[in-house]
Amino acid sequence: MNLLLKSAIAGGALAMACATHAAILFSQPYDGLGNLYASQNDTNSGGYGQFAQVWDDFTLSSASNLNGVAWTGGYYNPASPAAISQFFLGIYADAAGTPGALMAFGNFAGNAGENCGGGAICTYSVSFGNYLVGAGTYWVSLVPDIGYPPQWGWATSAKGTNNAVQAFFGTTTSIGANMAFDIMGAPVPEPETYALMLAGLGGLALAARRRKQG
Repeated sequence: MNLLLKSAIAGGALAMACATHAAILFSQPYDGLGNLYASQNDTNSGGYGQFAQVWDDFTLSSASNLNGVAWTGGYYNPASPAAISQFFLGIYADAAGTPGALMAFGNFAGNAGENCGGGAICTYSVSFGNYLVGAGTYWVSLVPDIGYPPQWGWATSAKGTNNAVQAFFGTTTSIGANMAFDIMGAPVPEPETYALMLAGLGGLALAARRRKQG
């Protein structure tokens, strides 16, 4: 399966990664409170369509290759799991503290490894080919394709900037909450680090050559 995660500027495509995630670059863990904010594309014929979407911000201190996202969400109205056919994942630029231009997106078939443990609160994760971003603030959005009822919502975290945004039936507002998610990947070494690595390798090669000559 190909990941349709691509740059909205460059138009390049990335392939789905088979390997597991690297490291956690950014984390807002689930707070355990059971609070959920609707983010859903209703797939029922004659239903509501994409009536709700949630975004939350994250900040990276250095340039990084992103290669996965994990999150917590769940069900209400009623509080029982239902079939998700795919998840939309979007990475957005920051526009003065609000979601800006869509930078990259992916449509992931299936339910993103949903694990509900017998309840209505579930964990999810997806992985993809490396997507390089610079240091700075970005936004992530997650929207499942699932028929209503039930409603699917993104769960909250106690950590963050309290600046999550929700679009609900055409009205977009800051909801003063943090969403539960992890951004996975690996920092990209700075040019100075590469130079030091090359110098170190050169020194090792020179020492080995001297030993051989001696």
